[in-house]
Amino acid sequence: MHATATAILLFSHGSVLCGAEQNLLELAARMRSRGDAPIVEVGFLNYTEPTFAQAVARCLEAGARRIVVAPYFLIAGKFVTEDLARTIAEEQGRNPSIELVVADVIGFHESLADAVLASAGEARPPRAWRDTMRHASAYCREHPKCPLYGTDVCHIHTGAVA
Repeated sequence: MHATATAILLFSHGSVLCGAEQNLLELAARMRSRGDAPIVEVGFLNYTEPTFAQAVARCLEAGARRIVVAPYFLIAGKFVTEDLARTIAEEQGRNPSIELVVADVIGFHESLADAVLASAGEARPPRAWRDTMRHASAYCREHPKCPLYGTDVCHIHTGAVA
């Protein structure tokens, strides 16, 4: 890989719910397969791996020297303006030779209307919402803070995959 490669690092808060990271990991995989950028990684602020520092390390290992951090948020609230800023400063201190820049949050983008309409077209009654938890349980791991951990849907304790 060329030494001046630019990476896109999709950044999100993270969650205690096992499997919550799947959406962002799948988005990164889709971006990679489409060739949207030479390097696409995912990093989380809290609870979920890979951490931001781990994602930066992966970008560097792949040859990136410029990393565009793309916050996966609708607004630039505390996680972006304070926590992400602090996290970037810490990482920049550890890796002063790389360039870390931040893209705007998703905010309002024209294509969001299409995404909302597609989601609305797949609306389900409240009783079907538990399907989301069943999907999440497929990613259960030894994680006591997860709200599914130790329940009958967590396959770590039952041995069955939901």
